[in-house]
Amino acid sequence: MAKAWHAIAARWAAHLKATRRAQDFDFASELSADTLRDIGAPEVMISQAVGRQQTRQQQLFEMRQWRDG
Repeated sequence: MAKAWHAIAARWAAHLKATRRAQDFDFASELSADTLRDIGAPEVMISQAVGRQQTRQQQLFEMRQWRDG
């Protein structure tokens, strides 16, 4: 019975570790391209940040066009 509990505890700990890692990555994904460059992030993360920024700018532009008619 104790082995079963240890197995459950080990899986739960692995789950928490993976969740924390995903949250850390999510935090980094919200940083600007300039900030990512400053901290030496990989080029892949920087290009993703540029893409997100361009998408947000396009969405704002379209909303303003729709609002102003």
